Amino acid sequence: MEPTTSAAPSGADRGPAVEKATQGTAVQKSAALIDLTAHALDSGKPDLIQLWFESSVLDRYREDPDSKILRSNSAGRLRGSGGWLVNFGIAPDDRFIHLSAGSLAIIPDAQRAHWLEHLVALPVGENFLRMTVNPGACIEDGESRPW
Repeated sequence: MEPTTSAAPSGADRGPAVEKATQGTAVQKSAALIDLTAHALDSGKPDLIQLWFESSVLDRYREDPDSKILRSNSAGRLRGSGGWLVNFGIAPDDRFIHLSAGSLAIIPDAQRAHWLEHLVALPVGENFLRMTVNPGACIEDGESRPW
């Protein structure tokens, strides 16, 4: 499948860290991701759905003598201090890693904020995400109109 460059909103809409991390990144469709997501939904295992992070999320663990990171070309494993373990995928340019939402839940609570600071995504509807978190909230999002 051919990569295409995303016409992303400005950094003000997505945040400067995300804009910097994803600038110039080709957006592509992945047959493997489509298959995995379909499997996750069909099998009732949404925790398999993937999340992406700047690979710099791992810097903290590279500097920790009680943590260990192993990798191949496209997959890695992090064993954190205390013995917890997550497996992750590695994007071809090493700028991003991805892991399942279920794996993110394995990461200790005390370290989860660190991971969330490195979370990246395609451009999103910010108000839609707010509505999802707070379904009963009244959020001004403009007039309804046909697509």
